[in-house]
Amino acid sequence: MNKRQIQPTTIFNPPDPPGELISSPVSATGEEDYFRHFVEYLPTAMAMVDPQLQYLAVSRQWQQEYGAGQPNLIGCSHQQWFPNLPEIWYQNAQYCLAGKLSRWELETSQPLANGLIEWSKWTVQPWQTASGTIGGLILAIEVITSQKQLQERLQLTQIAFDQATDAIFWMTLDGRFCYVNQSACRMLGYTQSELLKLNIHDIDRDLTPVVWQEYCQELKQTGALTFESRHQKKSGSIFPVDFKINYLELQSGEPGLTIPTEFGAACVPCLPLICGFAYDISDRKATSSAVLASKDQLEAVLNAVPGLVSWISSDLKYLGVNRHLANSYNVPAEEFLGKEVGFLQNSPKFNEFVYEFFAEETWKSSREITANVRGVPYTYLIVAQKYHRGSAAVFVGLDITERQQMEQALRQSEGQEAKRRAELEELLTQLQRTQTQLIQTEKMSSLGQLVAGIAHEINNPVNFISGNISHAKNYIEDLINLLGLYQQYYPQVVPEIADEMEEVNLNFLKQDLPRMLESMKVGAERIRDVVRSLRHFTRLDESQMKYVDIHEGLDSTILILQNRLQAKAGRPSITLIKEYSVLPKVECYAGQLNQVFMNLLTYTIDRLEATSSKGDLTDQPQIKIRTYLQEKNTVAISISDNGIGMSDPERQGIFDPFITPQLQGKGTGLGLSLAYHLVTDKHRGELQCFSTLGVGTEFLIEIPLNS
Repeated sequence: MNKRQIQPTTIFNPPDPPGELISSPVSATGEEDYFRHFVEYLPTAMAMVDPQLQYLAVSRQWQQEYGAGQPNLIGCSHQQWFPNLPEIWYQNAQYCLAGKLSRWELETSQPLANGLIEWSKWTVQPWQTASGTIGGLILAIEVITSQKQLQERLQLTQIAFDQATDAIFWMTLDGRFCYVNQSACRMLGYTQSELLKLNIHDIDRDLTPVVWQEYCQELKQTGALTFESRHQKKSGSIFPVDFKINYLELQSGEPGLTIPTEFGAACVPCLPLICGFAYDISDRKATSSAVLASKDQLEAVLNAVPGLVSWISSDLKYLGVNRHLANSYNVPAEEFLGKEVGFLQNSPKFNEFVYEFFAEETWKSSREITANVRGVPYTYLIVAQKYHRGSAAVFVGLDITERQQMEQALRQSEGQEAKRRAELEELLTQLQRTQTQLIQTEKMSSLGQLVAGIAHEINNPVNFISGNISHAKNYIEDLINLLGLYQQYYPQVVPEIADEMEEVNLNFLKQDLPRMLESMKVGAERIRDVVRSLRHFTRLDESQMKYVDIHEGLDSTILILQNRLQAKAGRPSITLIKEYSVLPKVECYAGQLNQVFMNLLTYTIDRLEATSSKGDLTDQPQIKIRTYLQEKNTVAISISDNGIGMSDPERQGIFDPFITPQLQGKGTGLGLSLAYHLVTDKHRGELQCFSTLGVGTEFLIEIPLNS
């Protein structure tokens, strides 16, 4: 190989800082070998090239990492060993050889055999001969893959913080903010610049400097703390938050990490910071208060029952008792929880009744039981009712001791006894209905808040996407028109462009791209319609009676249940027929009436699915919804199907809250009971069920125009 001779009047010394070479002319002969040996033993990957970029000298590290088995790189062309360098590398090299650049750096990347990317940093400067002319270049290369990966991770972390839904604060130990994300700004009502001028004491009056320092001392020992606090918005309103803080010590010299100098990063090797995550728990607090109020209300109802009331699970353990029962045995009510039936050893007959009742398939039963209460025998009429699909039961005991003591008189008053029994059963039914309504109301409240929140969060990005699709379509049409002009005025294309046009199938792309954008637009509109229907269905902001369009509620409910109407394995699609009449607006609770529609339609679909899966349905499954004015002041909504119908006993008990419908795995029937309650009690209307075996079933809702 040809070897570039080094001018004997130039010697290069190791640079300071490492990574550079500096030269100084000396008067010596045969310095080429001396310099080559000097470069060879440098602890970094360095090389010296002539103006034609041929190697004059390389360090051992360069030879080892980039020699690829070549025993000696001297005289080899630099392009031969680094064929994939970008064009800018060679441009800078020419500027450097021409004396236009004294030194330059460049980061490059290349794929490895294992599929990963290796990043390298080049440092290049010219070297001069004894006469002062540029004799070539000095090259230094450093692998910086780990630094790039760390930088990328830190950038991703920054992006994640900026886009996080929780409010994030970075603070110094004295509480000053050095970083806040957009969620924190939105939650508190400040701009980012305004918030960075404040500290934790300004937004949280509970965290005084003294209290904050106590938290910091504990935080240094534990590393993380979580507690509830109160934050104050810019408007002055105060709201509760879950606040989690973490103690971190960040290295000020980490690549890609920027710490403001005013917080001490330039003075210390590591900066102690506190990272805080705040979550607004106003909704959770409100929900907890509502649940607590519902629980207190239910407890008050149960304690008002003039009898011994207990809840027992199917594994024969107490779930709870009312105050009257606990006082009767002089045992605190909480001691009954989790205890097995019979732990008091006061009534073997009651224990036997409980065992037998859970072993039977009946849902209701009653029996007269004698029990010892503080050593005195009492006789109770025990009425039992299962719930939660038979996994638990409620037992209500009425003291009938006096009846046995006055048996003769009671025989003469059978009508009075029957009335008393009926009152007890009615009381139990009312108790069950109250419990069911409280549970269902709380569930619907939580579900409504969740659905409304999700609908609101989905609506924003959908509007953003939908609003930008039209702009994207216009831009693409402009680009296609511009491409057409190019094809018109420059019909002769070079082979490379022609090959690329054929590769991407340009004609098909121009036809299909507008269709694709139109499809995206239709999809965005579909999502927007679903979100609108969800928000219309929940109607959380309509707690009072209002005049509403019944058809809007029906349509929103149908849209939510649209997937239930589609064909599934084992049954065809369900045809929905709407026969709406012109109706005036109806004064009602819109959200509650929507829930009635949802429960009735869901039950109808469940029946059609069950009958289709068994092969009992021969015709195409069909649901018909009709609306009409039945009388001058009454609106009627009919929901009918062409299923197999139901028997008369099943129809008569269809609205009973604790009679499970004869649909395997299709709920407990509470939905129909709740629908009946909402129509009859809340709207002073009527809900009836008509059914004929082999023909179908119809639910008829009648609502007064002015409730």
